[in-house]
Amino acid sequence: MNNFKKRLSERGYPINFAENVLSEVKHEGRKQSLAKKQKEPKWILPFVIQFHPAVPNVKQILMSKWHLIERQPLRKEIFETSIISYRRGRSLKDEVVRAKL
Repeated sequence: MNNFKKRLSERGYPINFAENVLSEVKHEGRKQSLAKKQKEPKWILPFVIQFHPAVPNVKQILMSKWHLIERQPLRKEIFETSIISYRRGRSLKDEVVRAKL
């Protein structure tokens, strides 16, 4: 560790920065580091809307009112985070071309 601190100080990093970084490092053995860790699944609330080029500012409107969704108490109990995602709309190709011949 002292060697690492020395190399950081030679590169121009402040000493207190090196000490703070090293205090956050977990000192584990090789077997513990390579062992598989159980992760809890994230529950994400997706807000899915269909993309349409005529309505370009839907995301801006949603983001301006997103605090109303975030403040819901039940949402915080069930879902960790929320995301906005777009679904592809039907194109002219989808309407004209048949999938089966």
